[in-house]
Amino acid sequence: MTLLSQLGDLWQRRPNLVHWTAVGAIALVALVLVAGTQGRARSAAAAWGAPVRVLAASSPLAIGTSVEGNVDLVEVPAHLVPAGALTSTLDVGDVTRSVPRGGLLTELDIDPTSGVAPGRRGIGIGVGPHAPEVRPGTSVELMLFADIDPFSPADASVSADRIRAHVLASEADRWLVEVDPADLESVARASATGVIVPVVLSSGADR
Repeated sequence: MTLLSQLGDLWQRRPNLVHWTAVGAIALVALVLVAGTQGRARSAAAAWGAPVRVLAASSPLAIGTSVEGNVDLVEVPAHLVPAGALTSTLDVGDVTRSVPRGGLLTELDIDPTSGVAPGRRGIGIGVGPHAPEVRPGTSVELMLFADIDPFSPADASVSADRIRAHVLASEADRWLVEVDPADLESVARASATGVIVPVVLSSGADR
């Protein structure tokens, strides 16, 4: 084969050479871009910290709402996890302040065991929109009307059960109160099926 025929053969094959050369160049560029993206992702993960599983409210939580069944376990970068974030519902009681949907729960949102006097129990109750303003430590008398409407003429003559309680936290028409264990069932029933009318006895922490 003469030199002229060899050059002619290369010239005829030039489209394939150009094609595969271009493919190789594109593949090399793509490899460089992927490696750079992975490197930036690793750097970002290192900057934010490893993910931590914590409790987040699955719906808006009003004061006195039980945490059990109302939260999800979500993964959050370590640098975004607030101090005292809760990681389990084990031995967790009611919330002592409202938590928005998606909010991460911390120890400050939960009634601590030390907040309830020895031998007493904490419970969340509904007190209606016209309840007096109170602060933690306020001594109150709770008038319990279970399974009735005390404002209905038909039930006007029904007398209420009266118990003593202390306010642990309050917000709008929801209170968290401390009661005697013997009164716990009566308070829960009235809160769920009737009306609780609170009467302020003292505004100081006198328990």
